[in-house]
Amino acid sequence: MKTHRLLLALAPLLLAAACASGPFSRTSYPSNDQPDEARAYGDFMIARFAAMTNDPQAATRHYASAIGTAPEEAGVAERAVFSALLAGDYGVAAGLARRASDAGSEAGLVRLTLAVDAIGRGKTDAAVEIIEASDLRAFNRMIARNLEAWALLGSEGGAAAEAMLQKNLTGDPRLDNATLHMMGLVQTAAREDEKAAETFRAIWESGARLAVGAETYAELLAARGERDRAIEILDQFRTEVGHNASLAALAERIKRGDAIAPKRFTTRQGAALALFLPASALMFQTDDDVAAVYFVLAVALDPELYQARTLLGQSLLQGERPEAAIRVLSDVPVSSPYYATARAQIANALLQEDRKEEALALASDALRAKPERSLKLQVADIYRALDRHREAETLLSEIIAADQAEGRKDWRVFFVRGASRERQSNWAGAEADLQAALDIQPENATVLNYLGYSWIDRGIKLEDGFGLIRQALILEPNSGHIVDSLGWAHYRLGQYEEAVDYLERAVTLLPGDATLNDHLGDAYWQAGRRKEAGFQWSRALKLDPSPEDRAKIEKKLLTGLVADPSPGSAAGR
Repeated sequence: MKTHRLLLALAPLLLAAACASGPFSRTSYPSNDQPDEARAYGDFMIARFAAMTNDPQAATRHYASAIGTAPEEAGVAERAVFSALLAGDYGVAAGLARRASDAGSEAGLVRLTLAVDAIGRGKTDAAVEIIEASDLRAFNRMIARNLEAWALLGSEGGAAAEAMLQKNLTGDPRLDNATLHMMGLVQTAAREDEKAAETFRAIWESGARLAVGAETYAELLAARGERDRAIEILDQFRTEVGHNASLAALAERIKRGDAIAPKRFTTRQGAALALFLPASALMFQTDDDVAAVYFVLAVALDPELYQARTLLGQSLLQGERPEAAIRVLSDVPVSSPYYATARAQIANALLQEDRKEEALALASDALRAKPERSLKLQVADIYRALDRHREAETLLSEIIAADQAEGRKDWRVFFVRGASRERQSNWAGAEADLQAALDIQPENATVLNYLGYSWIDRGIKLEDGFGLIRQALILEPNSGHIVDSLGWAHYRLGQYEEAVDYLERAVTLLPGDATLNDHLGDAYWQAGRRKEAGFQWSRALKLDPSPEDRAKIEKKLLTGLVADPSPGSAAGR
């Protein structure tokens, strides 16, 4: 179905090409004797289709094949560079960037790739020249100027690098945050520790929070004997932002009394951070995979920037490319603070491919090697995916106990433990956990919906339950699951016409959900609309319901709904 829609989307382009004036419209060529322009057009269309179907490797090959013969050579070359980076093929991307430049491309990503390639080969003067000759938009310009500062550090020293950064401050905190952090890191690399500490102090007091800045600031403080203040910074970061593996490791070293020296980044390492920091911010502001190309460039400069690998892996998982994510994440060693994060992500990638037992084995092995919180959470999630809820509950209880000892409150852990307890028919324990999650996050639509539906489904606290679901719907008005909850709540109370209204809307929002279609079929039956009920049940069967639900739906198609269904589970809402 997806391929069919994409072919329809391409149809206007194909039709326009067929009707356009030029060699394509005047002459018919045999497939084995096409002119260069025809072959280039074919490669371009295949590449476009590959890009639309999430196959950047194929897109790269066909875009690259079209370079040199396509009428719009520079534009094709730019697409080739982007696809190569998205595929994680930095070496290919660097070569294609040179070809794109030769074809006259001035695209920002092409210029950044050329600059990164020059820095990677130690040609910092060439990198500065490339950047100075580039006319870039705000985001790429900010990255390029920070790259240039690190290149200048390597060729002319810290003063030149700092002057470059000072010159490019914009006064816009959103754009200057990364630049100011770069300044502190450049000062540290140039052994201007007092200036660096002052820079990071000002950044910290402004409220800006980046892990690399907090880490370097804490290292500088600890190195000059201010260990208590360093721990205070790290604790404050954890409270305000959340757990960070590298910062947690640093805090342990400081508390043990280890000698602490600030890390002084090389030109390549600093340039990698100049790409990584803005890209990490971009990733959490957008739903697309553009940030991934910057992570690939960062890792090319510093293969040991493991945090970039974990975010690249996350980006690949979000883009439904689990195999590529596994390749990237497998290079994070057990010695890295990000090992647990990477292993948890690999397990998640295996879950995406429905390889649950493999995911459990990998995550369990990693947990034995490094008994960290993130891995415990991942193993608990896998147990839940395998319906091994008692084992999930045990791990989640361990996490909650450790969190309480550290003063941490995480609604998600209470929520998933509550769901596991509910699946084991321990409603008293489940209700207590769900209420605890709601106390921590009182405006969380997921918790509101789950708890509200659970009350109504059990015939208790009906008014409160409706209130919670309605509040969830206000927060997320286009959530098919929440609309379904409200409709199913009306159904459970015998209000079938109201149920139909909400359940029809839910199916419109999530037409591919078997449970929602099944619910609508039940509501139609109770409302006397028997043919429509049969249609919805038949449709639900085509949407891959669970084996248990499939048996129930097949029985309803044979006999109809002979009685109200027993109270259902709120799981998955």
